[in-house]
Amino acid sequence: MITLEHYVSLYLSLDKRIHRKLEVSLHGISEVLFCTSRNCKLTIQKWEREGWVKWSPGRGRGNKSTLTFLKNPVNLLMDESRRLVKKGKLEAAQNLISEYSKEFPGLKEDFADWIETLFGYRAESKNRDVLRLKYGKQPFSPLDPTLASLRSECHILKHVCDTLIFYNEESKQFESRLAFHWEHNEAGDQWIFYIRKGIKFHDGSRLTSRDIQYTFQRFMLAEENPYRWMLQDLQEAVIMGEHSIKLHLKKPNHLLLHLLSDEHLSIVRKSEQKEVYWDKLIGTGPFRLVRNDGSMLIMDANESYFRERPFLDSVEFWNVSEDREGRTPVKTEMEFGYYRNKEKKDDNRKRVNRIEKNVQFLSLNGRRNGPLKDPLLRRAMKAIADPSLLVAELGEFRQQSAAFFLRDEENSLEVDITDLLLRSSYNGEELLLYTFQDRDHVEDTTWLKQRCMAYGVSIKTVYLPAEELLRRDTMAEADIIHDSATVTEQEELSFLQLILAENSPIWHHLSDELREGLLAEIDFLKSLASQDERMKRLFIIEEKLLETCQLLPLYKNLSELESEEGIQQALINSQGWIDFYRIWFKRN
Repeated sequence: MITLEHYVSLYLSLDKRIHRKLEVSLHGISEVLFCTSRNCKLTIQKWEREGWVKWSPGRGRGNKSTLTFLKNPVNLLMDESRRLVKKGKLEAAQNLISEYSKEFPGLKEDFADWIETLFGYRAESKNRDVLRLKYGKQPFSPLDPTLASLRSECHILKHVCDTLIFYNEESKQFESRLAFHWEHNEAGDQWIFYIRKGIKFHDGSRLTSRDIQYTFQRFMLAEENPYRWMLQDLQEAVIMGEHSIKLHLKKPNHLLLHLLSDEHLSIVRKSEQKEVYWDKLIGTGPFRLVRNDGSMLIMDANESYFRERPFLDSVEFWNVSEDREGRTPVKTEMEFGYYRNKEKKDDNRKRVNRIEKNVQFLSLNGRRNGPLKDPLLRRAMKAIADPSLLVAELGEFRQQSAAFFLRDEENSLEVDITDLLLRSSYNGEELLLYTFQDRDHVEDTTWLKQRCMAYGVSIKTVYLPAEELLRRDTMAEADIIHDSATVTEQEELSFLQLILAENSPIWHHLSDELREGLLAEIDFLKSLASQDERMKRLFIIEEKLLETCQLLPLYKNLSELESEEGIQQALINSQGWIDFYRIWFKRN
């Protein structure tokens, strides 16, 4: 690498042309390369052996040496970057390209074009099927089920780990997973789960009821776990045998099966160590995690998966930044995510699209002693952040305006924004609007800021990485947070997670009075055996949040998947992700 960097440095300092004989001195070259004359000679000899230069040393006093560059440094930089990528050093390759992108216009573009060709389905070797996807957002955090907050992290958890039971989104029924049978007493406060025999973790150790007990105990005791509310009704988990466990509840909770099927309660191996390194999470799932760092996440098929081995041999996520705005994208075997370039679709490719159930929203801080404690200002903000207008003006993947989280009904009311602001106590104070650094969040909040300015409302936007934005103190200090609510087919669990999870801004923005009332409603809801009755209570809770303008739903995204004809079972779920367990490739 040093030899290459020296070559590029010398090329840039001299004539910047190849196949042209240049008169040089050894002393002059050593000054450019910041090395001794001896090391300079050794470097030139290496270049000659590689065929990069032709060198003729000057003979006699006062005679100059000659040097001819034979290799274009752009080609050498591309070759080195390709070599680094093939060795799995994606970040190093990207850094190398970035370092010289100013000196060589087009280098970054050429590298991006080459990288694009690596994505999609690949037969890396005989009978080895690899699905490689680019992930342009921030790298995956160390994967701990108790801490995973982003949908991407949760989706990976579902492939690396298993839960006691599984909720089938298509049939809307609970199915066996690690537990093959379960039963409960008449009161519904004692449950017994029977565990399959012979299930192995990815390290070869066998799953027992001790691992399940450990998972639940760890979940309840982890101080940083924002989802502890999920097991707040669990009194204790008692081992009955090697493959059976009894859960004693403090009171009946008819949401228990929903909770136990959630990825945050993924079963992990019991560890005697205090420190568990979650970048190497060990689960029982269809894929095992083999790499998770700043540049790549790689999952390989679990050859001994107790259900059925995945069809794919490996799934790779490469953290590649999107820096190609306005350019025709290079078509790969599979493209996945929000589709921005509809005019460039290829009719020879399969396309599947789906409006996500997830809802983009604003959370207004009614807890902080600031302007938004005034309900008139909150009502004005609701009217300013008009979802239909936002979708109409920004368009692209913003497909459907949202008035609710649990329903697709419209709810447009004409209000006089100016009148509301005049009657409010707002006096021009600056409101802090926090959101993520992703492009869609930046676009939304820029639009909202301009709308607010038109009505005399001052907004300061702050863009933060997820791990910083979702900190308790950060959420508490913001007047407004722009976020996205994960809504799955398990609507009850999704909506309660939105309210109760401590990494959700809503929990930190609720006033004491509103929080107390909602907790009482939720406590009653869990005692109801009928799902229809529980949904009625959830609608009441949703109405309360919307009436007080604490929560402003905005819109739902359209996710689209493009793939070649050979890729089978590539389907988008309600969160806009694909199930890697089902995908297979039909070879010609």
